[in-house]
Amino acid sequence: MPQLSGVSILLLIMAVLFIMQSIAGYFQIKNYQKAVRRMHKFGNVGMGQKRGGFMNGHVAIIACDSEGIITAAEVMQGGTILARFKKVDSFLGRPLVGTSIFDFIEITKDFDKKEFKKHQGYIRALEALEVRLTDRELTREQEKHMEQRGNKKKLF
Repeated sequence: MPQLSGVSILLLIMAVLFIMQSIAGYFQIKNYQKAVRRMHKFGNVGMGQKRGGFMNGHVAIIACDSEGIITAAEVMQGGTILARFKKVDSFLGRPLVGTSIFDFIEITKDFDKKEFKKHQGYIRALEALEVRLTDRELTREQEKHMEQRGNKKKLF
């Protein structure tokens, strides 16, 4: 058996890690799709994410009825392959299910930058539901984000 050089070993390790990352990504996407399908059974669905480092990000999925009353909520905390969506009962010390999305939006609109960033996934999910239910116009920041996403899709 031929002796592998240090560079060959490094390339082999990188290839194995890449394959493992691809497999883990596949399972996370499947987990996300299952959560979205599960939440659609509860009504309109809004999703938001807070990007973070290894452990402090989250993805929130909130469902509500046509009146804006929250019927279910799930969140996935962290960014590892072990993270799964879990039912959430409260947000900001208040019960989620049975509360109006408009109440939470009113509470969060005066958040400072640090508080907003901490709860960004929940806030974005609530805003998405508000847009869906009221046909209100997107904020400038949301429009900019949508334009950037659209441009990225056109590049590829």
